[in-house]
Amino acid sequence: MVLFSGLGPDAQNQVSVGVGALAGSTVMLLTLPWVIGVVAGRVSLKDGKPTYHRPANADAATWNKLEPPDDFSLLGNGVGYGEQINEGAKIMLITLIPYIIIQGITFTVDKMPKTGYSQAEKLEALSAEARSENIYALVGLIVCIGQFFWYLKKQVSDSSVEDTIAETTVQAMKEGKLTLRGALAAFREKKLTLPAKGAIEETLLDKETTDELRRTCKILAPFFAKYDLNGDGTVDFEEFRMIFKDVGENLNREDEERIFKSADANGSGDICFVEFAACLMSFALDPSKFVSGSNAKARFAVCTDKYLAPEGGAAGHGAEEEGEEEELPEDLADLPPEEQQRRIKTRAAWGMSLGTLLVLIFSDPMVDLLSELGKRLDVSPFYISFVLAPLASNASELVAGFNYAKKKTKKSITTSLSTLEGAAIMNNTFCLGIFLALVYCKNLAWEFSAETICILFVQVALVANVMGRSVHRVVDGFIIMSLYPISLFIVWFLENIVGMD
Repeated sequence: MVLFSGLGPDAQNQVSVGVGALAGSTVMLLTLPWVIGVVAGRVSLKDGKPTYHRPANADAATWNKLEPPDDFSLLGNGVGYGEQINEGAKIMLITLIPYIIIQGITFTVDKMPKTGYSQAEKLEALSAEARSENIYALVGLIVCIGQFFWYLKKQVSDSSVEDTIAETTVQAMKEGKLTLRGALAAFREKKLTLPAKGAIEETLLDKETTDELRRTCKILAPFFAKYDLNGDGTVDFEEFRMIFKDVGENLNREDEERIFKSADANGSGDICFVEFAACLMSFALDPSKFVSGSNAKARFAVCTDKYLAPEGGAAGHGAEEEGEEEELPEDLADLPPEEQQRRIKTRAAWGMSLGTLLVLIFSDPMVDLLSELGKRLDVSPFYISFVLAPLASNASELVAGFNYAKKKTKKSITTSLSTLEGAAIMNNTFCLGIFLALVYCKNLAWEFSAETICILFVQVALVANVMGRSVHRVVDGFIIMSLYPISLFIVWFLENIVGMD
C-alpha cells in the first residue's frame, strides 16, 4: 500500500494513505497484539516472578500456572520474557535513524505558511521543500537498505531454527517416530571433529560447535529418561545395554562393559546424564573406536554440563517451565525430518508467493478506496488508513500473538512479543525504505512531521517500558495499549493545534 499510494499522478496527496498504513501498522503491532499476548499468556506472579514451573510440593493434578484459573489481576498476573525482547527493543531504536534523518532536515526547510497562501504558492513551496529534502531521502533510503540486510543477517546468525528442529526431533522421539540411531545420524552429519589427544575442550571453545552440542544434548535428554528405567537419575549397565540395541549396533558383552566403564568417568557404577551424553556423542562422531581390537581409547570424559545450562539447554530443560508440544501437520508427521523440512519450506514459499500476488492485486484498489472513503467522510485519508489498513495487513499478527501466548510459557511469550518487535523493525527498514524511495524518485515533499513524531513516540515509549526488565504485568500491557489512542491524539494535536504537517 505504501508503494501504490505514491505511484499515481496525485502522489503528494495520495501518499498520505501509505503513511497512514505505515504508521497505523507500526502502532497497532506494538499495542493491541501486545496486550492480547500479555492477557492471554498471563500467569500468577509470586514475589514478582511468573509461576512457570510447578513447585516440588505442589500436586500436579491440581496445580495451575494461573491461580485461580480465571484470575485477572492487573498487578498480580503477568508474563516473563527472554533477553530477545530487550535485544529486539535495541534494534528497533537503531532502525529509527532513517526517520530522524528525513524529519531532521524537514524541520529546517519547511518554510511554507500554514494559512493564507494560494494554490500556486503551495505548489512552489512544496517543490522547493522537495528539492531540499531529496538528497536526505536518498541517504535515509541507503540507511534503510543497510539496516534491512543487517537485520536479516542478524536474524539468520541468531536463528533458533536449529533449536526448533531439535525440539521437533525430541517430540518425534517421544511419539516413537524417531529412534536414537536416527538422532545420532543427524549429529554425525554435522561432521564435528575431535582432537587426537584428549583436547576436546579446545573444540568446544568454538561457539558453533558449542551450540550444536547443546542442541544435541537437548535431543538426548528424553532418551536418558527412557533408559533410566528405575527413575533414579542414572543409567546402570543393564539399562545402558539397551542403548546399543536401539542404535542398531551388535556389540558383544565385553565391548559393552568396556564402553560402560569408559563412560563411567567417576567410577560410580552407573552414569549420569553428562556421562550419558558424552558417550553417545563420542559414538556418533567416531563409532570405530567402540569395537574390540582397537587400540584407541574412547573419549567419553567430556564435561557437558556447562554447555547444557546456557539458554535453557538440556540440563535445565523443563526446570523452568513445562514442555510444549510442537505443531506439525498430520500429513508430515510420519516423514523423515529432512523431507518434513523440505515440504514445510515448499509450502511456506507457495503461501508467501500467493500472499504477495494477492497484495499486488488488491493494494492499488485499496488505496483508492481509502482515499475516496476519506473524501466522503470529510476525514483525512491518514486517519482512515491508520485505523483500517492494519486490520487487513496485520490481522495475522493478532491471531499468531494470541495463539503463541496462550501456551503460557516463557518461550511462547518471548516468541509472541519478539514477532511483534520484528514486524515493527521491518516497517522501519523495508516499508520506510519503499516510502523514501518514492520521496526521492518522485521528488515528493516530506509532509508527515506529525505522523513521524507519532511513530517515534510509540516505539520509544515501548522500549522504555520493556528495557532492563524480564517480567511484564498485566497493567504494563494496558499501559502499552493506551499508546494506540494517544498516538492518534498526538497526530491530531500536532496538525490542528500546533500546525505541523
